[in-house]
Amino acid sequence: MAKRDYPFLEIEERENYSSGISTHVDWKPRANIIEADDLIVVEIELPGVNKKDVSILLQGHNELVIKGTKPQPRLDVPQVTYHLFEREFGSFYKRVHVDFPLDTQKISSVMDNGVLTIKLPRKKSQKISVDIK
Repeated sequence: MAKRDYPFLEIEERENYSSGISTHVDWKPRANIIEADDLIVVEIELPGVNKKDVSILLQGHNELVIKGTKPQPRLDVPQVTYHLFEREFGSFYKRVHVDFPLDTQKISSVMDNGVLTIKLPRKKSQKISVDIK
């Protein structure tokens, strides 16, 4: 399990899904996490991954889990000899824990040209007036 700490969030990449099912993580897609005003943007490179093979879950109000599978490339010929095999494939898992409340109604995602972009808007704090007795 690898864990990286940032000032406002933490990222976890691990070998077992939270369900307890032991699953080998075959590759770790690269990610960018960008903060802008009241928004966190998570960009994950997923070349060759179909969006139907990606799952995005929000656990609680500030824990984002992204997991999925990239199929192994196959050739439709009977005898294949690989001389170089650098393209990664298999299952992946990333958990992003944000240290502030998110506006769960406004979270959005799009997958374009092999990049998954998830926008996590910060929940606006409400001002409540309290009467003094």
